Amino acid sequence: MSRGQHAPGGVPRRAIALGLFVVASLGVGLLAYTQGWINPELIQRTVAESGSLAMVAYVISVVVLELLWVPRAWGLFAGGVLFGPVYGCLLSLVADMIGALLCYFLGRGGGRKWVRSLLETRPRAARVVALLAERRGGLTVAFLRVTPVAHYTVVSYAAGVAGVPVLAFVLGNAVGIIPGAILYPLIGSAALNPSSPTFIIGVSVLAVAFVASLLIARWYLKAEQRSPASR
Repeated sequence: MSRGQHAPGGVPRRAIALGLFVVASLGVGLLAYTQGWINPELIQRTVAESGSLAMVAYVISVVVLELLWVPRAWGLFAGGVLFGPVYGCLLSLVADMIGALLCYFLGRGGGRKWVRSLLETRPRAARVVALLAERRGGLTVAFLRVTPVAHYTVVSYAAGVAGVPVLAFVLGNAVGIIPGAILYPLIGSAALNPSSPTFIIGVSVLAVAFVASLLIARWYLKAEQRSPASR
């Protein structure tokens, strides 16, 4: 694998963009809440009264947004606000898995040609496809899920195009999405009380986890470049 394909210098740019997105999302949400532009209590009451219909609508919405390349964090935050940390976590896991599998099977099956042309418009996607083509196990999928290397949807499409086995993709995806599915809904739920210890600790843990995942990503990509299998 050439140095250009997995240059670790590409990780920080995405990491900065992702970090700014998370900070901006939290900031906009807090501003809307403190200014009274939204009424969380009314929204939560409406959701509670809707019962299972609201849950189904949430799962469908998250799947559609992921297919449209919307950052996954929005759906996870919303799950916490609407359903609380427990149900928000469980529903986001279901939605993320459905969305990932839809993209995966499009890339692996009849939509393979279309997905390839779509990924060709994203230079970083070529590196992800190459990595998955060489390291086709579930650990690689999990690694790509928990580190700021590539967009959630890109990884799903790339795994299908690269021919990652179904079981490896499902297991790796399931393991990789769990940390975010727990942490983001927890922060989203606690965001209604931004001075609470839960919110402050949750944001602090998110910041530490983000930096740690960035460092791990840089180390992994450098090790990948040095390994004989990548040459």
